[in-house]
Amino acid sequence: MSKSEAADDEICRIIGSVISKASVKGGITPAMSLRGDLGIDSLGLMSIVFALEENLGVDAFGQVEQFVGAEDVSDIIKIVRQI
Repeated sequence: MSKSEAADDEICRIIGSVISKASVKGGITPAMSLRGDLGIDSLGLMSIVFALEENLGVDAFGQVEQFVGAEDVSDIIKIVRQI
């Protein structure tokens, strides 16, 4: 699947696959805060970057600085769309 084919829900699913927060009911949504709602730290963020690269075939590690600045899931989606 390419970045242009990746739907928002697919990117949310990839993010959900790398976090182990059982309290996230109803899945990940673009409006969720990475740190506040999902408890993602810098290690978790790098896991997300790796998973995006692996699942979507994009060069996510080349955009690490942008990912580090992401606040919400929607920010991650925007970055993936720009790669």
